[in-house]
Amino acid sequence: MSTTVGDLLRIKGSKVETITASETILEGIRRMNEKHIGCLAVVTQAGKLSGILSERDVLWKVIAEAKSPKTHLVKDAMTPLKQMKTVTPSQTVEECMELITGRRHRHLPVLEGGKLVGMVSIGDVVKFLLDAQQATIQSLEKYITGTF
Repeated sequence: MSTTVGDLLRIKGSKVETITASETILEGIRRMNEKHIGCLAVVTQAGKLSGILSERDVLWKVIAEAKSPKTHLVKDAMTPLKQMKTVTPSQTVEECMELITGRRHRHLPVLEGGKLVGMVSIGDVVKFLLDAQQATIQSLEKYITGTF
């Protein structure tokens, strides 16, 4: 049985840091720095997901274009929801890896019934898969040596 995104969220937690489109890029940078994360979910005043603001968005759409993070707003640099892929809690971690590698996404918002319930990053997926691989190796070693 494959592990689902919901299982992964139960392990890592489902808290998502958010920002609104009307806040400044600088506020977004400060929030990401404070939380040591690379992405914020951009939500409406009603809490509905409208996109994400990632480190790459800031670098490519603000800094590289010599715009001021103090005066430009999140809406000017965010990746809108219509340009992103999202996942549901019932999808598998392997499906996430396919989206991450195939579409070069670094962050996948997790939606359930249209509501934001978590965020899965490339780091989360890779860590989970490496941990699962290590557990398999340890089990096989115990089986081979007869120490299980």
